[in-house]
Amino acid sequence: MRVVQFAGWSGTGKTTLIEEVIAAAPPHLAIGVIKHLGGVHPFVLDPGRDTTRFYERGARAVTGIDAAKGVTVLRSDTLFAALDRLSDAGCELALVEGFKTEPLAKVVIGDLPSDRCVLRNPTADEVLGALDRFDEYVSPGGLLRACRERAGRAGAFECAGTLRAASVLAGDRAAVQRLEASIASAPGVVAAALHGRVYAGEGTIVMALIACGPAGAGAALAALARAVGDETQQGGR
Repeated sequence: MRVVQFAGWSGTGKTTLIEEVIAAAPPHLAIGVIKHLGGVHPFVLDPGRDTTRFYERGARAVTGIDAAKGVTVLRSDTLFAALDRLSDAGCELALVEGFKTEPLAKVVIGDLPSDRCVLRNPTADEVLGALDRFDEYVSPGGLLRACRERAGRAGAFECAGTLRAASVLAGDRAAVQRLEASIASAPGVVAAALHGRVYAGEGTIVMALIACGPAGAGAALAALARAVGDETQQGGR
């Protein structure tokens, strides 16, 4: 999933550009949107509604579902928890409005200073034509979904999660692909997928594994942990 962050001062047209990107995108492209609701744009629950009353009574999460859509209100949330949910849902593109202090690759509207400005004041078509220049993000659940598609089926044993890794390793696509190939070829493994990411200088390996049983999965996970540990130690020397 590519993540395109839109940053700019209030009133510069971020929302309008996001609408234009959604309208111009290919119909098959699964898009999710996250908006920072802070400052002058707080999110207010409709007073008196059942879902509002449940939330006000102290429910940690409240979901309302009708025939066409569902809405969930959480008592606390973060940008990256929201990105995980979009990836879990199969989104291929996440459009993020706001969160301008986060060090993600950005589309900047107006004259806002930015260290990671990929495009400034672009058109929607220019944004869509430059998606490969933006950060790639995948959740463990999203990677497990890809594993199932690759295997053509679910497995007897499935697992997904993250490992801390040296940023040198996590940012080296070829090295991560070699690790993935090694794990995928291990006895008893049906499918495996790895994704490395570096954020704010910290490296993470996202992994997903489908195996015939827990024994094969355990051996593959142990081998992966050793390999990531060895690479991390070498990278830190």
